[in-house]
Amino acid sequence: MEAPAVADPRTDTTLDCQFDMGGEELYAVKWYKDDQEFFRYAPGHNPDTTTFPVEGVRLASTLTDCGIDHCRVTLHQPSREHGAGAYRCEVSSEAPAFRLASQTRKIVVAGER
Repeated sequence: MEAPAVADPRTDTTLDCQFDMGGEELYAVKWYKDDQEFFRYAPGHNPDTTTFPVEGVRLASTLTDCGIDHCRVTLHQPSREHGAGAYRCEVSSEAPAFRLASQTRKIVVAGER
């Protein structure tokens, strides 16, 4: 997972999760902020993307890009008050293995000067 340690509230912030399924089928990629899910990519479902309201998270939906080996989301100008937190990417595989892997990065939003 790639994410900046410090986000600039004047610009969008990109979070990138890259993974290798090792021959297993991708079930879903889920993004969380402070353990609250805000985005899900599930290629076998219709629609394949779902967003959930979470305080401090405003997605730039046109900059979302997910596929079989990556999922990139962009936060639109995260606010200092509510944008900082622990962001987690969680990847799961289909049956029968149902494997789960995740990685978390803490992001601080810089103060405006």
